[in-house]
Amino acid sequence: MTDLPKLNTPARALVLLLALSLAAMLVISLTERFKHPQITVHVQPAPQAPAGMGGDAIGALMQEVAKNPQNVDALVHLVEALMTAQNWEAAETFAQRASTLDVNNPQPLYLLGVIKHNQGKHKEAAELLEKVVALHDNASVRYSLGVLYIHFLNDPARGVEHLSAGLHDPKAGEDLKKGIREELEKAPLSHAGGAENNTPDQPVRQDKIDKKTNKTNEKKARP
Repeated sequence: MTDLPKLNTPARALVLLLALSLAAMLVISLTERFKHPQITVHVQPAPQAPAGMGGDAIGALMQEVAKNPQNVDALVHLVEALMTAQNWEAAETFAQRASTLDVNNPQPLYLLGVIKHNQGKHKEAAELLEKVVALHDNASVRYSLGVLYIHFLNDPARGVEHLSAGLHDPKAGEDLKKGIREELEKAPLSHAGGAENNTPDQPVRQDKIDKKTNKTNEKKARP
């Protein structure tokens, strides 16, 4: 704590904000244990955080960000550590700061999209991930968008469009493609039909599906 007076005012405010956020997390955790003591007995402990993502890492990253608030890489690592701790509110604050500092960097936007999803703000999450794809097209982000649109936003046509584009990304790994195919199989048939035969430049479109449906209905209506 002897170094704190040497920091400028914004840096000290940043340290205080993070310290308060972490303290709030501890209070909530302890409160939940007193309200629901059975949690400590019946719930399996959370998986151990990856090396460098524990409380010590958060403290070190906090110091780094306090020393250099413009360090986007340090901010991104701090956001990842806070997300591992499931401190979504603090993670959101620093992700927003990082995205403001480097508007062309898709990583802070991606992390912010994941945070919004975990906060139940699925529409905002999709909007952020759409921006990520615009900056840097990526099959895994397309997959995330597909899941969001199909399962959380009730827009299967848009979801299948993203899944189809991700499936045909030459950089996509086989495991990811397998996951995309599984999602396409679970999608409503009227939207998923022929998705694997579409190219990235010709994703599944709702207007084409509607035209096919109308033609089929017209044939059935003929005497």
